[in-house]
Amino acid sequence: MTEQEHEAAERRDVHATAFCQFPGSDPSAIHEVVRGELGEPNLAVFPQLPDRGVGADAVGRSATLLADLGFDLQPHGWRIGAKDGIDARRARSILRSDENLLADVLGAEAKPAQRLKLTLLGPWTLAASLYLSNGERVISDHGARRDIIESYAHGAREHLDRLARITSLADFTIQIDEPLLGDVLDGTISTASGYRTLRSIPRAEVRSAYAQFFKVLAGEAEGQRVTSLLNLPTQDEHWIERVDLLHQAGAGALVIDPGGLMHRKWERVAGLVEGGGRVFLQVLAPGTRAPGVVEGVNSILRPWRQLGLGLGQLGALTLMPRGDFSRSSSAQAIENLRRLASYAQALEQTRVDA
Repeated sequence: MTEQEHEAAERRDVHATAFCQFPGSDPSAIHEVVRGELGEPNLAVFPQLPDRGVGADAVGRSATLLADLGFDLQPHGWRIGAKDGIDARRARSILRSDENLLADVLGAEAKPAQRLKLTLLGPWTLAASLYLSNGERVISDHGARRDIIESYAHGAREHLDRLARITSLADFTIQIDEPLLGDVLDGTISTASGYRTLRSIPRAEVRSAYAQFFKVLAGEAEGQRVTSLLNLPTQDEHWIERVDLLHQAGAGALVIDPGGLMHRKWERVAGLVEGGGRVFLQVLAPGTRAPGVVEGVNSILRPWRQLGLGLGQLGALTLMPRGDFSRSSSAQAIENLRRLASYAQALEQTRVDA
């Protein structure tokens, strides 16, 4: 990477992005929306279309990234350690098709983007959602969950390498969705029978596994840049503790839903920014009335200033919708992204003028 390219990679400006889930079953149509509304300097996404059914669901799609492990679908959920079933083969086919389509879309652009945002299930949510051959959850077995998380990290890294190889992409943001992390830590995941709950996973084990997961994701490919972005339920009363745990493991970027933040949580967000971290702020719900640019920007700047953060620090901010587009029309998605992009542009001008 040249000095100029390195400086560009380190540059921080305000931009817009989105969750990766979109409606329908035609990825080509969604790419038109994404590439049209989230082109540079904004952050385009790798679309996921859950409406395509089995294999396109979050667990099935993430399971395809388990390196050198087969899986199949049982009545109780996805089972690992088996020979690939028809549903697993379908899941792998969907992912490869999506990778190739992305390469075609970028290859047709006069100046393809260098950056892309992807979404994966978090390793602990995945381990809690997959099953062993005995019908119990992977997370119930220490050796199994260790092996699964290690396999998942290497498979995700291989996924990034494939995308980099078949496209011009060199800068990846990986949104890691961990809706079940709190249940994993608190011991509230039910057993397969549903009659009891599994033991809580020690925090030291979670932290250590995540540190290794981040290390593998970052990889060693020259000229590539990978940012790991954590998405945790902000309504969780122990959210600060979860954030601190993952920050110790190396997380430096968070998806933030302001609706779930009280004062102490906002203070933790400010600490993240002051420590050089990034905040992906959910701003505008799809399908709702979009405030004008002045009103929208002021609603963001107000709490920013109240936290004691300066305008020059706005480069730590990325704007996102308040929710994905899986139940939105294309028109609603376009309107939402256009308004978010206008907010981001105004905030970036504010930062530059500060």
